[in-house]
Amino acid sequence: MKTAQYTTRRWLFYWGYAAFFIWLITLSPTARAQDFVRMGDPDSGSLLLKTDTPGEYLEAPQVAADVFIDVTGPIIRARVTQRFENPSDKWVEGVYVFPLPEDSGVDRLKMQIGDRFIEGKIKERREARRIYEEAREAGQRAGLVEQERPNIFTSSVANIGPGETVVIQIEYQDTARLKNGAWSLRLPLVVGPRYIPEPTPFIGVSYDGTPEFQVSDPVPDRGRITPPFLFPHDEPDGKVRLPVNIEVDLKPGFALGEVTSPYHHVKIEDRRDGEAAQVTLGGGPIPANRDFVLNWRAADLNAPLASLFTEERDGETYLLGVIAPPVRHSAEPPAREVIFVIDNSGSMAGPSMPQAKQALSFALERLTHRDSFNIVRFDDTFEEIFPAPLPATEESIAHAQRFVDRLTADGGTEMLPALKAALADTTPRDGRLRQVVFLTDGAIGNEAQLFETIKADLGNSRLFTVGIGSAPNSYFMTRAARFGRGTFLHIGDVNEVAEKTTELLTLLENPALTDLALDAGGALTAISPSPLPDLYAGEPVTFTAMLDGELTGPLKVSGNFRGRDWVETLDLSQAVPGKGVANLWARDRIAAIEELRFEPRADYEVIDAAVLETALAHSLVSRLTSLVAVDVTPARPDGETLTTAEVPTMLPDGWEFEKVYGDSLGQGRMYKAQANAPQYAALHAAPPPAPSPVAGEADLAPAAGMPLPQGALLVPLRLTAGLALIALAAFLAAGAAWRGRVRCA
Repeated sequence: MKTAQYTTRRWLFYWGYAAFFIWLITLSPTARAQDFVRMGDPDSGSLLLKTDTPGEYLEAPQVAADVFIDVTGPIIRARVTQRFENPSDKWVEGVYVFPLPEDSGVDRLKMQIGDRFIEGKIKERREARRIYEEAREAGQRAGLVEQERPNIFTSSVANIGPGETVVIQIEYQDTARLKNGAWSLRLPLVVGPRYIPEPTPFIGVSYDGTPEFQVSDPVPDRGRITPPFLFPHDEPDGKVRLPVNIEVDLKPGFALGEVTSPYHHVKIEDRRDGEAAQVTLGGGPIPANRDFVLNWRAADLNAPLASLFTEERDGETYLLGVIAPPVRHSAEPPAREVIFVIDNSGSMAGPSMPQAKQALSFALERLTHRDSFNIVRFDDTFEEIFPAPLPATEESIAHAQRFVDRLTADGGTEMLPALKAALADTTPRDGRLRQVVFLTDGAIGNEAQLFETIKADLGNSRLFTVGIGSAPNSYFMTRAARFGRGTFLHIGDVNEVAEKTTELLTLLENPALTDLALDAGGALTAISPSPLPDLYAGEPVTFTAMLDGELTGPLKVSGNFRGRDWVETLDLSQAVPGKGVANLWARDRIAAIEELRFEPRADYEVIDAAVLETALAHSLVSRLTSLVAVDVTPARPDGETLTTAEVPTMLPDGWEFEKVYGDSLGQGRMYKAQANAPQYAALHAAPPPAPSPVAGEADLAPAAGMPLPQGALLVPLRLTAGLALIALAAFLAAGAAWRGRVRCA
């Protein structure tokens, strides 16, 4: 009898597994035609959101942003003002996912209602969410800022009244970047769609030893990083969606030379006889669809580039250092094994693919007879051009060039298998430098999975990341390069390919300055990053630290360049005051602690406690802390309902919608990037979509015509896998039942 019962349990287990897998398939966007709506009689240029009531739509909240950036030396202080406007006659909650620099330290939140300002408070994330939700339900206006990734944040604003505007003001601290004698800042303006691998069901064992269904999800917060996106089309009446105004007050601490913005038209007004400048947008507000970049140089190219800044806070002294080693080039580049990895997924369609192909072709031409190489291309599959790296002969390079010329952008972004293949070092060590060059936009959501792989599989390789396109995932790109002991480079325009690729190849051909160390006689503690990373030609040593003792004595920075020592000595007493250095130290400290999560046998509880302690002490938004502001006066009248509406964002400039999401949705549609995020369907009312031949439910896009996000598994693959699994379950169940009957007999 026990055997029969066990057989029955096994039978149910196999069928349950099949049912569970089919349930996962239903999470796919392909199974949800109701998310896409069509209206036949729009009469305005409004963006409409579907509500819970059939046939009713809500005008979406509109967000406009003003950004003021103050640059003092290398220290950046930025203020982002977001205006949430409610054009509808309903009470709404606006939710807006937006980017900030990957190393920004968000430390202030203000909410403005009319003439009143309400200061936000830093709280543990769960507590901040609870405070916000209680205020929302009580009809109080409230604002909440949460971090989803170091470069992705969410603003939530509750109880925006009909026709009302609520202002959220966020401030953050950052540092300008120095490379090859030029300083720069980057302001990301759009969160591009992220490829997110599906959860993987598997058979686990419960606490009592019986089998149970379990799921491994590489991106458990997928719904938090996938905002809805507008279908690209001509804006009605020339109106800019998500308009952004930018102003930069530039005070670099030296006489300014050239000031440029490579991707936007700017107006530069000279200040203080060339020692400062005010930079504004030359053509008015810009759409939030590509990163804003500003570059500046010193008028005297021989001016010293070393600088130290300090700040005292709560009895502690904090130090920021930027020291540029001399540029040293090898007389003869060393022999190298170079593995090029190129992303040809759907998000690379448009100008990004030609940029990546041109950069790769240029790099192939620079290989010497002493080098060997291979190419790995990936979308939702990956392919290596050679079984193993080959010498860089005329024949092998010509074959590679033909391979690159044939590449087109399509499919999903399964980066992990390609990364593993590129890091697999199967060539016997012969003294060559092994370098992996990754050309991608980094549009993925499973960053943690990739970081863990780099940490585990890097070996003797160096990983260089090349960000392609108007809005690369700079958090992934910079961290991957740091974990890979390489460096990050961005190519944002086809006109930059030759210059930026030459810069990259110079780095590859010149070994790094390694074994970097700081020595201040024990006066420096809590140094970040630690250890200091390898440096390449034109890169500075940038660090933050706490200073134990008086601000006096020498600070030595040392390193090794191809067996030769390099030392730079600075006087700590020459450090100048720098407002915000303490927050920069705290930001770096949190980043260093978070990186411990990717180490083997990491203690997550200890790491979380350290992150929380640092973030609360310095009032910084982090993975575990948020800023919340609440107006104590109830605003929404009793009986009035509140509708939550995610503000749709734009696709990055140059992206092709059909390559990311499949076949065109048609004019006036909005797409929710991932299936298990909150469901909002929207459309743009100008121009009106073609009327459906069938009224009522026929206005919904038919299931057969639904576009599949290229970040998901293909429909035939899902269907085949599901049917195959059902067949397997039936076969196993039948076999188990037969064996049970035999045993019982």
